[in-house]
Amino acid sequence: MNGLASGSHNTESSPQPNWDMTPYFSQLGGVDYQAFRETLTADIRTLQQEITVLGDLNTSTIQAWVALLQRVEETNARSNHLGSYLGCVGAADARNEFVQSETAALATDRSEFSKVFVTVRAAFRQADEEVFTQLVNTPQLQFIAYFLERLRKSASWSMSSELEALAADLDVTGLSAWGRLYDQVSGTLEFDLQVPGQETQRLPVSVTRSLLEDPNPAVRQAALVGSNAAWEQTEHVTAACLNAISGTRLSLYKRRGIQHFLEPALFDAGISQATLDVLLSVVTARSDVAHRYLRRKTQILGRTKLGFQDLMAPLPFEQQAAIPWQAACERVQSAFASLYPDLSQFAAQAFEQHWIDYSPRPGKRPGGFCSTSSIIQQSRIFMTYNETLGDLSTLAHELGHAFHGWLMRDMRPWSRRYPMTLAETASTFAEQLIIDAVLTDPQASPQEQATVLDSRLQDAATFLLNIPMRFYFEKAVYEERAKGELSVSRFKELMLDAQRQCYGDCLAEDELDPWFWASKLHFYITGISFYNFPYTFGYLFSLGIFALAKQEGAAFLPRYEELLRLTGSDTAERVAAGCLGVDLEAPDFWNASIDLIEHDFERFEAKAEALFGDAA
Repeated sequence: MNGLASGSHNTESSPQPNWDMTPYFSQLGGVDYQAFRETLTADIRTLQQEITVLGDLNTSTIQAWVALLQRVEETNARSNHLGSYLGCVGAADARNEFVQSETAALATDRSEFSKVFVTVRAAFRQADEEVFTQLVNTPQLQFIAYFLERLRKSASWSMSSELEALAADLDVTGLSAWGRLYDQVSGTLEFDLQVPGQETQRLPVSVTRSLLEDPNPAVRQAALVGSNAAWEQTEHVTAACLNAISGTRLSLYKRRGIQHFLEPALFDAGISQATLDVLLSVVTARSDVAHRYLRRKTQILGRTKLGFQDLMAPLPFEQQAAIPWQAACERVQSAFASLYPDLSQFAAQAFEQHWIDYSPRPGKRPGGFCSTSSIIQQSRIFMTYNETLGDLSTLAHELGHAFHGWLMRDMRPWSRRYPMTLAETASTFAEQLIIDAVLTDPQASPQEQATVLDSRLQDAATFLLNIPMRFYFEKAVYEERAKGELSVSRFKELMLDAQRQCYGDCLAEDELDPWFWASKLHFYITGISFYNFPYTFGYLFSLGIFALAKQEGAAFLPRYEELLRLTGSDTAERVAAGCLGVDLEAPDFWNASIDLIEHDFERFEAKAEALFGDAA
């Protein structure tokens, strides 16, 4: 899709995905796929039968439980392998009905498989502490002890085995079905881009993000207005999805004895309430650094106040050069090599082996992700590359995720299950390498350096303002959903309230985004709630780590890699204390990270003064 709009640059459209999925299966629905699928289904049923007759966990059954848990782990890995594959091919072509039916079938299998975990948790809950300790200390299980300990802890939130089995059955046609519906809607939704003086274009909503980085303010406004008009046409569907997802969770939480809806999110994130509280308090107290950046950006763009559509606007240089795909690959490898040669070599491998689907095309879902399979010890990266600096950062970000998985490739599947808080460490670190490469390049022009500083501060504004905005919105939704369903207008009101709370007076009141709740996929992910605050955690955590890497150089990298390898083996607090010697429940570490953002703003201000003149 060339020439989406004046001033935008896009890769040549591709009718087929760019990535090679054959290491997963020879083809979708092929002989090897069907055999894998049937074996997985049969093995899940066998495990269900065997665990039913296994009996309680006690001294006489420990070895039988050890053997069964090893098989459950291996079956879990195969289920995730299939889920990774279907998630990838489904994102690449949201219109593929066979993928949709296979995804639904896998959801049924996973529902059955979850019943195995219901029995495991029940046995763990009833087991004597001494017996459980003996179990996790066996040579076969000691390397996945943390995962098993979390299962035992989560067992305290369980209903009876019969009700948990019922909940698993209902999930297929309930909670996860609403998430699949949203995926289908978002993957096929299109909008009209109506830029004054240009021919109207019909585009998938997946290109909206790239259009919001267009240097033409008319294009940015048309992109937000047009895409929101499309979301408005689906308002009752998206509202029903969000009401159902949040309502179902709240009902289950009540039955499971969960006192507050944030408890599962904190548990999934691997952090304490104290860590979240101090993180949010520091972010709120230091939000002015992001506000000052936005106010300066407002002056540079010649506006009285920014609109929501301007938050990712580029600096107003006469020419905004496109970054072709091949050039992006070369820039990423070069930037990585400056500090981290192993990461650069890994990126080269990902490019050579075609791990990335990057071309824009109809039917492709919006967003970007990295999916990893422990079976083939590889990852796949999904994104829509439109030759912008933001897309370049996304590429580096997702390669960081893939590298994290690569470092853990020889570890047990259950020891690779790290929380989202620590999942963002490697990805944000990789992004910083891209930006740092330009800032330290003596050949880079003042315009280029100002551009990358602007990009870095855009990220800061996202993680200090936009992500908290999402958190406060979702928190308000759950508080009100406990009393009944929310209307479309109420979702919009809560979204605007959260935007005002976080952005203050930086945005024009009549140019906020009341439909952000509908367009943001994160609110509709059914496997995890509050898919937001871990991003801010991961961003600031990674800034602190990057500063250490710059200070210590190559000597720090082994310690960094050990931290990444341990992310699935302990809480975030203990991993940080053990590998970095820092206390995440105290404000010092978080303030030090924001100090780095403050320094970036000072450098940006100096560049801006030289290029655009004094601030008014």
